[in-house]
Amino acid sequence: MLGLVNSNYSGVMGISLNPSSMVGSKLYMDYNLIGFGFAFDNNYAYIKKDDFYNLLFKAIPPVYYTSKNEERNFAYYDNDKLKNGYLNTKITGPGAMLVYGKHAFGLTTSFRTLTSFNNMPPDVATFLYEAIDYPPQQMKLYSHDKPIKSAVLSWLEIGVSYSYLFHRKKWEFWSLGVTLKPLFGYSGLYMAVNNVDYMVENDSTAHLQNTTFEYGYSLPVNYSDNSMTGGFKRGFGFGADIGITYEKTRKGHGNGIFDRLCEQRYDSYNYKIGFSILDLGYIKFTKNAEHYSYTDASAYWYEPDDTLPTNNLDEISTKIKYYFGEPAGVVNEFSMYLPTAVSLQYDRWMWKGFYLNGTLIYGFKFGDASVKRPTILAITPRWESARYDVSFPITFYEWEPVPKIGFAVRYGGLYVGCDNLNPLLKFSDFTGTVIYFGLRLNLMRLLHMDYWKGNCNDLRMRNIETFDYRNF
Repeated sequence: MLGLVNSNYSGVMGISLNPSSMVGSKLYMDYNLIGFGFAFDNNYAYIKKDDFYNLLFKAIPPVYYTSKNEERNFAYYDNDKLKNGYLNTKITGPGAMLVYGKHAFGLTTSFRTLTSFNNMPPDVATFLYEAIDYPPQQMKLYSHDKPIKSAVLSWLEIGVSYSYLFHRKKWEFWSLGVTLKPLFGYSGLYMAVNNVDYMVENDSTAHLQNTTFEYGYSLPVNYSDNSMTGGFKRGFGFGADIGITYEKTRKGHGNGIFDRLCEQRYDSYNYKIGFSILDLGYIKFTKNAEHYSYTDASAYWYEPDDTLPTNNLDEISTKIKYYFGEPAGVVNEFSMYLPTAVSLQYDRWMWKGFYLNGTLIYGFKFGDASVKRPTILAITPRWESARYDVSFPITFYEWEPVPKIGFAVRYGGLYVGCDNLNPLLKFSDFTGTVIYFGLRLNLMRLLHMDYWKGNCNDLRMRNIETFDYRNF
């Protein structure tokens, strides 16, 4: 939600990017009701911009063809780059924020699912698209020692946040914030191939050698018949977000004396700089969990002898044992790491309600069993007021040279945004999208919930009885 989380009216939403932003918010109280966000992007598969336009507005599905005229519903980038991709779904539940002088408190809930794949070699990407009967890549020995990783992680998190204004003197404003999150793992799945040498001889024969890989899963299904199993918690862990913010204020600062929460003063700034560490933590899966590892294994695949079924996870593991032999290690528990990232934010006041923001989110992985957040650089001009925000994030994903143009708007407590309008504008091919929307209870006049700092007049008027001379 890069179009909204940097706003001074983001309130409880801004905690996800930097928890120290709470105490410096223009809001002294905020409530979130429900929100939804979906993000997907990759550098492997795409739909041409004209075809995407026809699919979206004319319901004409795209059709592409392999070298053997087999139909596909997407094209792929046939180049020498390693392939990466991610999918992120987040359902934000009820949450609240309260600012009391130098202190701020927050409570958030959300259910998140992240999927990522990284370092897929170009030859593997081509085989996945063209199928194994692709003559240009047959009878060639491919050797890969850069880890190939993929993972899926779903969990429920409850965040308890605290922010403190620890230094305020003249025009300087420093705040520190932290969010602690107990994590309830719903499902986890990962695979990491640390090195592999392979050759595809023809459409029915392949050799793999010097193969070191591991995989683990803990899913809400019965591994023998694919039926759903009851219960939610298959794993448990902890996570944390940590942030710090510096502001250069425009008019000094308030004295901090107030009788009511609404009398708190907001200190406007010329610019502010924030730094945060996000999703630092892990989930340990112990229920319905299986983990296998192989070291320097070899396999010979010959299709006429491939008679083992693969209708469920138990059969897949049996088939892997059939080809690679007994695993070097088998355990009934494993841990997966969160999509950890560091973020740097810069926000500049330009004129009246106009601001210019720059945000960098750099994602990285801890170990093999983790999902990876993509690296994102966004430059976002915005106009904000208590009633509505409008912003236009210009985003670079994974250092790609072509920026993605977005749009976000908030009216009262309702917000909606998209961070990639390029295919609709026919600026570039479709490789992914970001869509988010939700509803907060703050800043809604009909509910008399205008909780921004210094806004006490309406509260006073509603508490004064109407004067009527007939009472005397």
